[in-house]
Amino acid sequence: MNRFLVILTLSLGIFASTAKTQNLGQNVRGTVVDKQSQYPIIGATVFIKGSNPLKGTVTDVDGNFFLSDVEVGRITIQLSFIGYKPAVLPNLILNSAKELVVSIALEESINSLGEVVVKPEFNRQEAINKIATVSARAITVKDIGRYAGSFQDPARMAQNYAGVSGSSDDRNDIIIRGNSPLGVLWKMEGLNIPSPNHFSALGTTGGAISMLNSNTLSNSDFFTGAWSADYGNATAGVFDLQMRNGNSNKREYTGQVGLNGFELGLEGPFKKGGNASYLLNYRYSTLGVMKDVGIEFGSGFAVPEYQDLNFKLNFPSSKRGSISVWGMGGTSKINMEASEEDSEDLYSNGDEDVVFGSDTWMLGATHKYFFNEKTFSRLSIGLTHTNSSGDIYDVNFDKNIRSKSTEFDRKQTKLSANFKFNKKLSAKNMLTAGVEFDHFMSDIYDKDFEYFSDDFELISDNKGNASLLQSYFNWQHKFSDKLVLNTGLHYQYFSLSKSTAIEPRAGIKYALNNFHSFSLGLGLHSQLQPLPIYFVENKKENGVVDLPNKELDFTKAFHGVLSHTWLISKDLQLKTEWYYQNLYNVPIEQKSSAFSMLNEGAGFDLMTNHGFENKGKGYNYGMDVTFEKSFNNSYYFLLTTSLFDSKYKGSDGVKRNTAFNSNFVMNSLVGKEFTFENGNTFGIDMKLLYSGGKRYTPIDLEQSILKKEEVLVESQTFAKQYDSFFKLDLKFSYKINRPKVSHLFELDIQNLTNEENIFTQEYNVNKEKVTTSFQRGLFPMALYRIYF
Repeated sequence: MNRFLVILTLSLGIFASTAKTQNLGQNVRGTVVDKQSQYPIIGATVFIKGSNPLKGTVTDVDGNFFLSDVEVGRITIQLSFIGYKPAVLPNLILNSAKELVVSIALEESINSLGEVVVKPEFNRQEAINKIATVSARAITVKDIGRYAGSFQDPARMAQNYAGVSGSSDDRNDIIIRGNSPLGVLWKMEGLNIPSPNHFSALGTTGGAISMLNSNTLSNSDFFTGAWSADYGNATAGVFDLQMRNGNSNKREYTGQVGLNGFELGLEGPFKKGGNASYLLNYRYSTLGVMKDVGIEFGSGFAVPEYQDLNFKLNFPSSKRGSISVWGMGGTSKINMEASEEDSEDLYSNGDEDVVFGSDTWMLGATHKYFFNEKTFSRLSIGLTHTNSSGDIYDVNFDKNIRSKSTEFDRKQTKLSANFKFNKKLSAKNMLTAGVEFDHFMSDIYDKDFEYFSDDFELISDNKGNASLLQSYFNWQHKFSDKLVLNTGLHYQYFSLSKSTAIEPRAGIKYALNNFHSFSLGLGLHSQLQPLPIYFVENKKENGVVDLPNKELDFTKAFHGVLSHTWLISKDLQLKTEWYYQNLYNVPIEQKSSAFSMLNEGAGFDLMTNHGFENKGKGYNYGMDVTFEKSFNNSYYFLLTTSLFDSKYKGSDGVKRNTAFNSNFVMNSLVGKEFTFENGNTFGIDMKLLYSGGKRYTPIDLEQSILKKEEVLVESQTFAKQYDSFFKLDLKFSYKINRPKVSHLFELDIQNLTNEENIFTQEYNVNKEKVTTSFQRGLFPMALYRIYF
C-alpha cells in the first residue's frame, strides 16, 4: 500500500504540473417547474453566476433552457421569475466530457406586492418533497460520490446524517434513532420496492453491496421521522429514490473500474432532434472477473460474485403526458468455508460452511399527465421479484464430518400500483391524494436440522398470496411565507390478517425571521411484519398444518419531532431536533422470553418462529445535532451528534436495551478541493466516526459445551456492550478534464488507523470456546472512472 501511495503522489504531481490548456466549454441544460404543481414555467430567467461575460437565457414553452460553452469546473446557476422566490443551485460540477442536466422547482411567493424578503441564497439540505416538515433532507448525487467511506452507496452515505448509523462494516443497514433497519421503507419512482442490495435476505432492508448506481440516480429524499401522509408501511424511516433521465441531446459514455466492480454506462437520445432518451448502466464484480479468468485467491477465501443492471427509458410528450420505463436487477452468490484456524472473519463463523445467493429485479413504468397548469396525476405500475436461498453446514474437523444444519429458499413476486393526484388550489393551498396497491405472491421454504443428524424441523413450506392497500391525502396551507401547515391522513389494509391502520399526520413550520425557523411534526405510523413471518407453519398432532402468525397486526409507532434550524450564513447551518417515539403492537413470543421483533433485521437472516403476538412495546427518544457547511469556497464540512436511548419489553415484561441502543453516534466529515490552472482538480475528504459499542448477549460457555451449540444467557439479553467504535476514513481524488474526455482517480482508505473494533463473539463448537471476530481493518479501495 505504501508503494501505491508513492506512485499516486508522483502521478498527481505530474498531472498538476502540466501546462495550462485552453478553456474548456460544455453545455448546461435543464427544466424549471412550479414546486407545487410541477408545471413548466415559461420565461424564467436563468444565468451562470459569476460568468464573464454573463451567460444567461430564459426558459421556453416547455420550461426548458440551454446554455452552451460554459466553462467547466464549479458553477452556480441562479434563477428568478416574477411572483416566485428566487433559487440558486451552487457549486455544481461541470465536466468537460458530460453535459450538465438539472431540474429546478421554484416556489410561488404569497407576499403582498412591494414586500421585500431577504434570505440566505439557498438551503441545499431541504427535502425535495414539498410536504416534508421535519427530519427530512435531500440526498444529492454529488454527495454520494464525495463522502469518504460511502463506497458510492446511498445507504452508507445516509449513515453520515444525524440520528443514523450502520450495523457493521459488512452491511449497509440503516439504523435510525435506535430503530431496527426493518422499519425503513425503500421506494423507487413512486413504487414500494424490496431491499435494493446484493446478498440481502427476503424481509430485510439491507445487504452487503448496493445494487443502486450513483451514475443513474437523481437527487432523492431521506426521512428519519414524522414523515408526511404520502408514505406508509414504515416505522423508522423512508428512502424515496428517483432515477434521472438520460441525455436527450447527445450520446455519452461512462466507464469505471474499482474493487466494487467493472462498470459501463451509456445514455443518449433514441434519435437526433427527439426528446426521448435512454440510460443504461451495467456492473460485474471485480473479484468475480478475476475468478472467471482463473486467478486463484487461496483456500478458504470467500469470493463475492455479483452483477447488476440499471436502466431508464423516457418518452416525454406535451399532449399524452410523459411516459418512463425503468428497471433494476441483480444477482449475487458467495461460498464461505469453515476454517480450523481461529476466525476473525466478520462474514462467517469458523465452524460453518455457508452457501448463499440472492436475486432481485424490479421493472416499472410511470405516466405523468398535466390536466392544466395547476393539476397533474402520476400513475406508476411495477413488478418486482426477490429470491434468497442458502445452505449452512456444521463442520467437525476432528471427526472430518460435514452435516447440513439449515436450508432455505424464499421467493416473493410483487405486483404494485401507485396513483397520485396533485392539485394546486392557489398560492396558499395545495392538495395531494393517492392510492397504492401491492399484491404479494410468496413461496417460502425453511428447514432446520438437528446437530449432526438427519432429523429436521420444517419451519415453512408454503405458497401464499396477500395484498396491501394504502390510501392517503395531504393538505398544505400557507398562512404566509413564514408559516406553513401540513396535515394528512394515511390508511392501510392487509388482506392476510385483515388488519387496518388509520394514521393521522400533521406538521407545522414557522420562520421566526430570515435565519431562524422552527418545525413540529406529529403522526402515527404502522408497518407490516416481514412476509416470511406470516407464513411460518405449525404442524399439529392430527397432522393439520396452520399458520400461527397469520393474524399478526401492524407494528405501530407514534412520532413526535421538534426542530430548530439556524441559517447562520448562505452556506452554514446549525440544526437541532428533539424526538420521541413510542412503539406498540410489536410482535413478541407468547411464551415468556426476551425476544422482540424490534431487535431483528441487522443480519443475513430473520427469526422465523411461531407463536408471536402483538403485545410488545418499546420507545426511543433523543437529540440530533447537525452543523453543516455546504460546499463553497472549495471546502465543506458536516458534523453530526446523536444522543439517544432505545428500550423495549418482551413477553417476560423486563425493560431492556434494544440491539441498536448504542446511546451515541458522532460523525465528522470534511473535504477540500484544489483547482489547478489546467482545469484539473485534486480533492481530500475525511470521515471520523465515533459511536457507542454494539449491544450483545453474553454466551453461557458451560451450557454451550454441554449442548454442543451456542447458548446465550437470556437474562442478560443485550445487557452487555462492546467497546466504543472508532473509525477514520480518508479519500484522495484527482480529476482530469480534457476536451472530449474526463478521468477520475480515487483512493478511499477505510479504517486508516487499523482499529480492532469488535463485530461479534460466537461459540465455536469444534474449539469449545468463544471466538471474537472484528470489523474490517485497514482497507484501501481504488477507483478509476472515465467519461467520454
